[in-house]
Amino acid sequence: MIDLPHIRIGHLKICDHLILGVAHLHLEQGSGTLSRSILEPVVMNAWQAVSESLLNQDIDGAFIPAPLAMDLFASGLDIRLLIFTHRNGSVILKSKSSGIKTLDGFKEKIVLVPAEFSIQNMFLHRLLSSAGLSFGTHDQKTVDVVREIVPSYLMADMAAVDSDQDIAGFAVEEPFGSAAEEKGLARRICTTGSLWKNHPGSVFVLKRSFIEKYPEAVKEIISLFVRTAGWIEENKNETLLSLAQVFLGQDREMIRPILFKTDLTYDIPLLVPDPDALNIIQEYMSGAMGVMTAGIDVNHLIDRSFILETLPENHIENTN
Repeated sequence: MIDLPHIRIGHLKICDHLILGVAHLHLEQGSGTLSRSILEPVVMNAWQAVSESLLNQDIDGAFIPAPLAMDLFASGLDIRLLIFTHRNGSVILKSKSSGIKTLDGFKEKIVLVPAEFSIQNMFLHRLLSSAGLSFGTHDQKTVDVVREIVPSYLMADMAAVDSDQDIAGFAVEEPFGSAAEEKGLARRICTTGSLWKNHPGSVFVLKRSFIEKYPEAVKEIISLFVRTAGWIEENKNETLLSLAQVFLGQDREMIRPILFKTDLTYDIPLLVPDPDALNIIQEYMSGAMGVMTAGIDVNHLIDRSFILETLPENHIENTN
């Protein structure tokens, strides 16, 4: 018997990573197969844990924020970005207890983001800058709004116990935004998709050494993710909702509008990595924000060959 390689993929329980969760559940239920590898999702609670696991070689790849992928690559981690895992799918909220009515109310307050190198951090900066507010860390004494990095699943709880009403709001991936709203802890300001239509969020990265050693296994896993994305887009129904509930571990009825009524999408052509979109992120986070100090050539990070080989012919003409 041939020993198949295990593909250990780090992820969070968020809608951005639904194609991984549904693909794995399909495999467990026997409605999908892999013949060249064994898919092993590794769930974590925070981006720092995922990042450290990649750096420590504890996992082979991960679903991570696009800005974090670029930062890790710039630091010397030999990874390749193989697909975008979704488009849109995050929300910006104001804490209900803060009593804030306008963006000006964020001044001298704290906002929460899931990671420094995250699309949520970028969008909060952009939104607050539009109101003339500066945005930075506690160390930057002159900023109007201070950001703190907090795991996504803890943001609503932190807002709930904020007796001093210091927390103005947060930017977070679904389903944690909708969960905070359902609990009456926050009110939605906007979706990130309303600030940039079809923006990338999370991406799938894999160690280059794994790609070179097991190219056929990589091709097969990318094909699985593409088929799963297509299945999700074509099956906005109770079966999908059941699988999402198992993967996300959240209330079924709370998940329903996220999957069926928001701009979150897994449209197959939009999963093809777009260097122009990555450059927009890099330029904003290095320029306006000043947090991404080591620039990269995104074309050295991206490897589109596997997804382009996998795409159904009728989707190829719609890619970037």
